[in-house]
Amino acid sequence: MKFLSFLLFLLAPLVLMSQATLYADEKYYEDQLYVGIQYNSLITYNNGINNNGVPYSFEAGFIKDMPLNKQRNIGLGLGIGYSYDILRPNITVTPNGTDFEYAISDTFSSYKYQSHNLEIPLEFRWRTSTATNDSFWRFYTGGSVVYNLSSKTEFDTGSATFTYTDLEALNQINYTVYSSIGFGTWNFHLKYYLKSPFKDSIRTTDNKKLSFNQLKIGVMFYIL
Repeated sequence: MKFLSFLLFLLAPLVLMSQATLYADEKYYEDQLYVGIQYNSLITYNNGINNNGVPYSFEAGFIKDMPLNKQRNIGLGLGIGYSYDILRPNITVTPNGTDFEYAISDTFSSYKYQSHNLEIPLEFRWRTSTATNDSFWRFYTGGSVVYNLSSKTEFDTGSATFTYTDLEALNQINYTVYSSIGFGTWNFHLKYYLKSPFKDSIRTTDNKKLSFNQLKIGVMFYIL
C-alpha cells in the first residue's frame, strides 16, 4: 500500500500535465509584453548633420493580439507603450531674445536630445505558434503613432553645460514603420521614423533645413 501511494504521488504531476495539454485552449491569444533596446542611427540628406556620440533608445509596452484565421497564426496587434530616446545630432541651439537660433556645428564636445514618448503600435502578425507552444518563429510588421510627452536638450561646450526643455522647434507627433523577426524571446527589430524630429519650417542661421530621419536598429524581447 505504501508503494502504491508513493507511485500515485509520482504520477500525479504527469497526469495533471497531460490533462492541461489535452484541454489546452485552442482559442489562445498571443498577448505580449515587449521590451526593446536600439541604436538610433540618422538618415541624413547631405546637409552636414551627423551623430556626435552614441545615440540609443529604450521602449516597453503591451500588445493585444487579434487572430484573423482559425489556425491563429495570422493576426493583428494593437498596443500602447513608452519609449525613451537619446539623439546626438550636431545641431546647436542658441538663445536669441525670446527665440532660438539653430546651427549645424561640431564645436561642442557633447550633444544630447532626450525625449519621453507615448507610442501606439498597430501591426500585422505572422507566427508559428500553437496552443501549447510558446517558442516559435514570428514576423511582425506595422506602424505606430509617437506622441512626445517631454523633451530636454543638453550641450556641453567643455567648460559649461546648457540645457533647454520642450523646444517648440521639435515635432510633438511622429509616425513610424517597423518590423520584428525572430524566434522565441529574441527578435531583430528595425524602426524608421517618417518625419524629422525638427519641424519642417525650422531653418539654421545660414538657411539650411534641419531634415533627417531616425532609423532604429536593435533587439526586441517579447514576453507572453
